[in-house]
Amino acid sequence: MSDDTTSSALAQAKKVATQELFKSGTPEYDHRSHERAIEAERKAQAAYDEAHAKD
Repeated sequence: MSDDTTSSALAQAKKVATQELFKSGTPEYDHRSHERAIEAERKAQAAYDEAHAKD
């Protein structure tokens, strides 16, 4: 993945995780969706870190 792609994927994952977090305490909150969003953010961060470790 290119730097732009990993940066974009990480930004999107963070956005989704934050959106799920803000649903906490509301009827729309689903802990499984939040956990999936956190895992996607973790994987995106790992890909970003790997892409930048080569520099």
